[in-house]
Order: sequence, then C-alpha cells, then structure tokens
Amino acid sequence: MRRSSLLHRLNPLTKLIAITPILFFVTMTTDPWTPLLLVVVNAAAAMLVGGASPAKYARKSLPMLIIGVGVAAAYPFLVSSRVTEGSPILLSFGGVDVHEAGVVYGAAAALRLLAIFSLTFVFVATTELSDFIQAMMQQWKVSSRFGYGVLAVCRFVPDLQKELRTIQAAHRVRGMLGDRRIGGLAERVRRYMLPLLAAAIRRAERTAHAMDARGFGSSKPRTFYRPFRFAARDWFGLAVYWLIIAVAVATIYEMDYMGDLSFFKLYG
Repeated sequence: MRRSSLLHRLNPLTKLIAITPILFFVTMTTDPWTPLLLVVVNAAAAMLVGGASPAKYARKSLPMLIIGVGVAAAYPFLVSSRVTEGSPILLSFGGVDVHEAGVVYGAAAALRLLAIFSLTFVFVATTELSDFIQAMMQQWKVSSRFGYGVLAVCRFVPDLQKELRTIQAAHRVRGMLGDRRIGGLAERVRRYMLPLLAAAIRRAERTAHAMDARGFGSSKPRTFYRPFRFAARDWFGLAVYWLIIAVAVATIYEMDYMGDLSFFKLYG
C-alpha cells in the first residue's frame, strides 16, 4: 500500500473520529442493505483514496468473508423463533424449518461483520501505530508512560519472533527436533517457553532502563519530533466522509430498505 495516499496524510485521530460513530451505527442495523452499502463505500475509500489495490483488499477481506458466509449459513437455524414468527418457510427438512426472515437476518449479520471489517481496514491500513500513539499523547493528553509503554510492547513482538526462530535453529543444530505429532506439541512449547521468557525479561529490563534514563513519563513537558494537530484537510475529509455516509443511509431509508435499529432485537 502506498504511504503517500490521501488517507495516510490525515491525522490518525481524524480517521478514528470518522469511523467510530459509523461502527456503533452499523451494529444496530437489522437489514442487509445498509451494511452492504457501507461495505461498498469503505472499500471504495480504501482503494481510491487509501492506496489499497483491489487484490490486497480482497486478500485481506477473505478470512472475514469466509466467516461471514459461515454466519449467514448458520444463522437461520439459530435465530430466535420470535423473529421468524409469521415468516414464509423457504425450506423444511428433518423437522427444521428455514424461514425467509432467518435468511435475511443471517445475510444482515454477515454483512455487518464485513462492514465492520471495511471500516477498521480503512483505519488500520492507513495508520502507523507510532503516529496514532503520538497523536493521542499530543492531542488527547494520553499519559506518555502508557503511550511509550504500548509502543515498546508492540515492538517486542517482532523481536520475540526473531528470538523464537533463533531458538528453533539452535535446537535443530543440536538435533533436538522433538516429536512432530500433535502429542509432542506440549514438549516443544515447554522447551521454547523458558528461553523466550528469559529473553523477554532481559529486553523488558533494558527497555525500562532506557526509558527511565530518557525521562519518559516525567512531569516535564515533552517535545515531539513530529507534531500532530487537526488541519483543514482533516476537517474537510471528515465532513466529506460523513456526508457520503449520510447520503447513502438517507437513500436506503427513502427507498424503505432500512430495517429497525436495535442491537437487541435479533437476540432477545
């Protein structure tokens, strides 16, 4: 993904503010059309102004698509009878009736998952974690102890992955391949955990000393290499995005395709 896209240049907090109310809204929809439209809008945003290629977006969304298909297939058999009461029966076998309402609500549930994915993809794929944390510390006054601690933890993950590969290579050199069957998994985990834990403790201790030496978390005002603020393009991008979403939702509403907004309706 290109790092120079329009969405990459927006303030990370602007993107968070943009998608948060839409996320809450999509969880309350009960029709399939509203989340479907949100999927289309956000996928278009990711590809047109976020720099994501269609192939990359399709590859990233494939796991959620598989989960959505599973939810849509299982939902008609799990939905409350109160919801399907009076709905036409589409299929009946083995004493189990598949109602039209169950199929519709199953499709709605699957599309809600895809809509949530498309919203979060726009944010995650165009936002650097370090930029997001620093913007929160500068603009939302999040504690620097917490912010830099989160950054340190996130950077531990690739370090520990490298450490694990080193440990595995050392075991192979010594002929300690272990049992490759499922039963040998516990033994392999036991042999890897102790050196990994020791490496993690050493890295955590060194990081803590380094942060303390540099005054991270002190009460003195900090300076930042890259200052973050809300610029005119952030407000413009936020307004355009919300306007597009509002027009799309209003169109669905005027066409009488929008269902009731209730998170608890389908599960009561």
